[in-house]
Order: sequence, then structure tokens, then C-alpha cells
Amino acid sequence: MRFKANLTNPTALHKIAQTFEKLGSTCIVSLSNSTVQLIKLRDSDSGVQAWTKFDPSLIFQAFRIESAYNNQIYLSLAIDDLVRATRTAQQCSDIQLALRKKRNTTILDWSMVTQNRGGSTTIIGQEICVSLIPHDRWRTFREPLFGGYPDSYIRLPDLMSLKSSATRLKSLSKYLIISANMEGTLKLRVETDLVQCESIYHHLENPRIENYTPSGDPADFQSVKISSEDFVNILNSHHLDPVRTVCAIHDKLQVTFYVYVDLEAHQSNPTFAIAGTQETSVTFHLPVYHN
Repeated sequence: MRFKANLTNPTALHKIAQTFEKLGSTCIVSLSNSTVQLIKLRDSDSGVQAWTKFDPSLIFQAFRIESAYNNQIYLSLAIDDLVRATRTAQQCSDIQLALRKKRNTTILDWSMVTQNRGGSTTIIGQEICVSLIPHDRWRTFREPLFGGYPDSYIRLPDLMSLKSSATRLKSLSKYLIISANMEGTLKLRVETDLVQCESIYHHLENPRIENYTPSGDPADFQSVKISSEDFVNILNSHHLDPVRTVCAIHDKLQVTFYVYVDLEAHQSNPTFAIAGTQETSVTFHLPVYHN
């Protein structure tokens, strides 16, 4: 089993790592010749599941992978380690990654070149301990399906401002109710025995879904009850500088957030620019609660 690559877009990988950081301590990385996938499963740290998949060429060059299982590798690693390594890598050049064995432990080895003010260069090494995931467990990693078409779907406002509002609501209640209609209105509401508070956003966009128009009155709101903390944590995806973020709701049953980003925009070296913009999505599935 082998993996080796030059990391040419450390900023994009760092932003993804920052987004996953609030969701738990570990994540799964899936590597193949055609895709790189990062997965955060629901665990004791968070009820949120997060999934993203993109072409290796958006962050790597000289990407080489070999394994006995159709040249695929699944591994798990500590998100904090990935955040630290990518933070350092943003200040470096010639960033080379490779899977290696060290004292019976599998590591993801980082070799990076940094230059000081005098012009001399230094090679920096970092190691991330990883756990290889057995092939017979791969089939258990399946992204939740959205049950048919949503009852309402709406483009969220700026995530930083939304996070400020959601953080205030989180201080009032463990849960919040998120509601949206098909007339461009979004509501965030908390209700307790002592307080009721609501934030309302008007004039938002309801994206079109090809060959589908929701039934019912577009002014009617569809709602779900979710963890306030989960919602604030997924809004950490503002680090990704998203092109747009869409919330899709099945009334009282399911909510999914789609964060669309342009990873190529973070390429620092135009030598590695890719023809045409490739949009990547990070998808968040949040558990829904009932009274």
C-alpha cells in the first residue's frame, strides 16, 4: 500500500480541516486515483455527519496511490493534527506527503521547504499518526440519503452573520427550530419556559430544482428542531469562503446543509491552475429532535 503526492493547495485543505475541527476529534480520509473524500461520522462528540469529495488535482500534483483494493485507501486521523500540519504548510513550498511505516505505526509524513529572510532554505518535517481502515469496513461508510425532494430549500445568508445570531440563540437554549418557506424567508427560533426569541431573514433565494416544484402554499413554513450547538458548529464552514450555502428541509423529519466552494480559488501557484472552475460541496447532515 503506497501513497505519495505533492500538496499544491495547502490553503484549501487547511480550510476544510478547520471546518471539520468543530465536529469532533477524528475524521476519515478516502483516497483513490479519481477522488479524495473526507468524512466525519456521527459519534459521541457530535451528532453531525459531514461529507466532501473532490478531484485530487484540486489540491495535489504527482498524485500516486497503490493498494490491493482497486488502488483505494481509507484511513482515519486526528483533525487537530491535520489543522496543524496544513497551517504550517501554507508558509512553505515543495510540500510532499507520503504514507510510511515507523516502528509498526503508520504515519502520514510531511516534508516541506521554508525560506528565511536571508534566502536560505530549511526542510521541515511533520508526522501525523494514522490508522488504516480494513477493507471489510469500507462498505459501512455510506452517506445518508435525503428522503426524496425537500419540502423547502433556501439559500442561507452570510454565514458569519448567521453564526453570530445562532451563537446568541445557543446561549438561551440547547435546541433551536429552523424554518424556511418558498418565499425567501428563514427563521431561527428558540422556545423555553422562560424565553422565546426569533431571528428572521427575508428576501433570500429559493434555488430551482430541475423538474420539481414543491406542492402547497409557498408561504407555509417547514421546520425542524435541531441542536443549537450542532448548528453553530456547521457554520464554522465560513472558513471555506463558500460560493453559496443551501438548507434543505423535510418538515419535522430531516435537514441537510450544502456548502458549495471553489477550492481552486485558493491555489497559490498559477502553474497548477485547472481549466474551468470545479465546484465542490461539503454536505452536513444534522440529527432532528422531537418534543
